Amino acid sequence: MPARLARPAYIGAAWLFAILIPVQFFFAGTGMFSNTGFSPHVYLGLILHAISAALIAFAVIGRLPRRALEYGVLQFVLIGMQVVLVRVASPSATISIEPQFVSNLIMAVMQPIHDVLRGNAGLVGSLHAVNALAISGVAVLTVMYVRRLGSAAPTGVRITT
Repeated sequence: MPARLARPAYIGAAWLFAILIPVQFFFAGTGMFSNTGFSPHVYLGLILHAISAALIAFAVIGRLPRRALEYGVLQFVLIGMQVVLVRVASPSATISIEPQFVSNLIMAVMQPIHDVLRGNAGLVGSLHAVNALAISGVAVLTVMYVRRLGSAAPTGVRITT
């Protein structure tokens, strides 16, 4: 991808990420209160993780300001924490597309943590919802940032923030 396309790609990915957040909350609700299960929620979470990785790549390729990279990294880490929080609460929870060796590795790491927490593992897992609010907040901040980025100097000119 040419560097000149990275800025608009970053802006588009940031907006897409923010637009998909309410959909992700909807899928969590349908997983909880209907018979659809959590698969749509899980797979959209994987897509959001990929979009956050794309934000990082676009920021690096386009030599965007450090703030752009920071928002991408923060989203990537927060979504990674979502998986950790679920796995601490339920180490045997797997994703159907997950290779068996990954499931085994995660189980080997998370089961002892789960066991140490005993009855409190569910409380730790409940932080999944709180972390989702943090992800939402960062998504809003990223969109506010890209609105300025979109009207800022042309590609190739570094903006300090």
